[in-house]
Amino acid sequence: MASKKVMNFIAIDVGTTNSGFGYVSGASSTDFVMQPGFDRKEPTVLLLNKDGSLHSFGHQAWTDFEGLEEDEMCDYFFFDRFKMNLQHDKGVHGGMKIQARNSTQTFGLKLLFTRVLEHYRKTAKEQICLSLGIRKETKEWFDMDKETLWILTVPAIWGDRAKHKKIHGSRKQLLIA
Repeated sequence: MASKKVMNFIAIDVGTTNSGFGYVSGASSTDFVMQPGFDRKEPTVLLLNKDGSLHSFGHQAWTDFEGLEEDEMCDYFFFDRFKMNLQHDKGVHGGMKIQARNSTQTFGLKLLFTRVLEHYRKTAKEQICLSLGIRKETKEWFDMDKETLWILTVPAIWGDRAKHKKIHGSRKQLLIA
C-alpha cells in the first residue's frame, strides 16, 4: 500500500461545551494556526433543519435559534451538550438517539457528530485553501483531501466503547484511512 503524501494536519476538538480546530499547512509547516476568527473555541451547538441537514453551528446557531419566531420553532431542531451522552460506556450504542432541546424530536448521536465534523472539515479546508490561494472546485481543492491528516481528540476519561464510537464514526466523514 502506498503511503499518502501529507501536506496538511488538521486537529479537531469537539467538546461538550465548546469546539474548535487548528491546523498546520505545508505552506507554513512550522506555524500552528488556530481556528481563524475566534479568540476561543465556539459553542458546540447545532441547529438542524427538519431533514437533519445542518442549518448552522456554534455562535451562528445560537443567534439563529434565538431569532426564531414561535411559529418557526417546529421547523428547526437545536442541540447542545449532546457529547455528554458518550461520557460513559454504559448505554453507548450505534442507534443512540438524542432529543432536541426545543422539541421531542430525536436524531442519532452519530448524525450530530457527523454534522459537526462536516462543518469543521469544510471550514478548515476553506481556511487552508484561502491561505494558499487555492480556489474552490479546482484540482488542488480536491487533492487537498488526499493530502490531509485529520486528528480528532478523544477524552482520556472516556471508556473504550465511547472512544470506539467517536473514532469509528469519524472515519467516513473525515476520509481517514
